[in-house]
Amino acid sequence: MKTHFVQCLCVSSALFSTVINAAGVKPEPTITKGNTMPSTAPHESVFSVGPNLFIDDFLIAESAGLKRTTHQPEKRAEPVFHVTPGNVLYDADNSRYRMWYTELTPQAYALAESKDCITWNKPDMGLIDVAGAKPNNFIDAPKGCFTGQLLDEGPGFADPARRYKLAYFVAGKGMCVTFAADGLRFTPYAGNPVIREAADETPAYKPGYTNLISDVINGCWDPMRKEYLVIGKAWRGGYPGFPHHAVNGWRRCVVMTTSRDFVSWETPKIIITPDPKNGLEEFYSFTPMVRGNLYLGFLRVLRDDLPATPGGAVEGVGWTELVTSRDGCNWTRHQEKFLDRDLREGRFDHAFAWCGTSVTVGDKEYFLYAALLSGHKTDRNNGRKTGLAIMRKNGFVSRDADVENGRLRTPPGVFPGDTLTVNAVVRGELRVRFLDGKGNVIRGFDWADSIPVQGDSVAHRLAWRGQPRLPRDHAIAMEFSLRDADLYGFDFGL
Repeated sequence: MKTHFVQCLCVSSALFSTVINAAGVKPEPTITKGNTMPSTAPHESVFSVGPNLFIDDFLIAESAGLKRTTHQPEKRAEPVFHVTPGNVLYDADNSRYRMWYTELTPQAYALAESKDCITWNKPDMGLIDVAGAKPNNFIDAPKGCFTGQLLDEGPGFADPARRYKLAYFVAGKGMCVTFAADGLRFTPYAGNPVIREAADETPAYKPGYTNLISDVINGCWDPMRKEYLVIGKAWRGGYPGFPHHAVNGWRRCVVMTTSRDFVSWETPKIIITPDPKNGLEEFYSFTPMVRGNLYLGFLRVLRDDLPATPGGAVEGVGWTELVTSRDGCNWTRHQEKFLDRDLREGRFDHAFAWCGTSVTVGDKEYFLYAALLSGHKTDRNNGRKTGLAIMRKNGFVSRDADVENGRLRTPPGVFPGDTLTVNAVVRGELRVRFLDGKGNVIRGFDWADSIPVQGDSVAHRLAWRGQPRLPRDHAIAMEFSLRDADLYGFDFGL
């Protein structure tokens, strides 16, 4: 088991507006159609075991009376760590979180531990000498530039010496990888770099120069495509303007690459570029994850041409947005701010709030983010901290209905489980009915059969009177009726 750090069919609007008076469900006059895919496409992959989220429109064939809301996690008032965050894994054997991060003095990888992701301590590793002494929390790993990506394959991995994998960047070389059995003592791969920094020997930023990958590397295991996914920063030219701390005409963009074995990688390709409408915009990669059949990332947006405080020094600002993909190759940027900096002068995250890594803790999502006080390149020793922001599990985006009725219909698909739960805040009422491929209501699963859902839960159990399990022998569309409710997603259980 991998542990990592962090087209819809349109259906008839007439059918969508059918009223079942016994359930008290009222139709909405405005119908919004979601994305479309060819009607001949198979439906087995529309739903997945694991969360099915409404961040994008993939699971929405039609909707009415609903508003899309991007939710921002709630920040803790004070930082939880003295430098910016690294990769966090949960150590189940010892009931603790472990964070592999980069210390600045000296610049090297180190380890911190915590029981709650709030209070962190530095264990004495005794592995390497620092200033002539070994009592420190540094691990025995190659020195990389700032951000690397650590993966843990788990104790049953076939090659124990490569259980822990780390991808990192070395200036002048490119992306390198290293391996360890314990996550503490790493052996660099003999064939490094696995991705060269540049495509050829053309001098940097000169005509013909192509930067393949740069000093920010994030990634995860992709359980859908059965491969490793790395997202990185890369420079591209041809843009107007001169961003602060950059070369005239060049911008920081986002690339992706994949590998089956962690040593042979595809040539990185550009997936996120600046929006011309947004000024001198750049990006510092994003941390990807896979939730159900959705690829989700936390994009670090950089505006080096802006001051943190109006009228103050122009040292740059940054925030985090969501990006999504359904195929792992083509990514959609959602430009609402997901994690924003604190506009109050003097706050530890006044200039930047860049999501670094996230972990699920019970029914909450914990986001450890890079918090910068005054600017992009300023006060590296004291002005960079780790902040913590918390939100409900899978609570990134909801589809909301007010006191009037709202509707949402999914495309048809074969159910991958026998039980169904919804992640929702229901102040009024939520019901669900099932339709066949022709839009006809399935007997026993109509509005009147649906037991109303009320309250706040990340896993409301759905039930229909007299129906102990879900039908799973053919493609089915779900239709949600919401009154004064916020719907985040649904999940199937086996």
